[in-house]
Amino acid sequence: MIDLLYQWIDLLWLPIGWFAVHKRFRLKTIIFLLSCIFTLRMQVELMESMDKPTGFLTFMDSHVYERGLVVYGILITLFLLLAHFSPRTREIVFLAAAINIYIFSLCLSMIVLCL
Repeated sequence: MIDLLYQWIDLLWLPIGWFAVHKRFRLKTIIFLLSCIFTLRMQVELMESMDKPTGFLTFMDSHVYERGLVVYGILITLFLLLAHFSPRTREIVFLAAAINIYIFSLCLSMIVLCL
């Protein structure tokens, strides 16, 4: 039971994201969060398929999933804080910010996973 909870712990971001942002940004926030969750899973599968469960350089002994959870958790928190404290922003600006933070989180997490 604990293993199942650990494997899907990042889904807890969905209700947090739903209530943290203004009503008109909820759908974009949920899409952003789901994109981050699925991207983390894809990156972990990629690293495991190359038989590198601790990264290429083995700088850290932790599993790539744990490192990915930390990186995505920090960046999702940053995104939700920015979204919460900017309720009057235009929707196109919010979408652009979500895409930029997603691309940044993708690149940063891949660097950290490779370590």
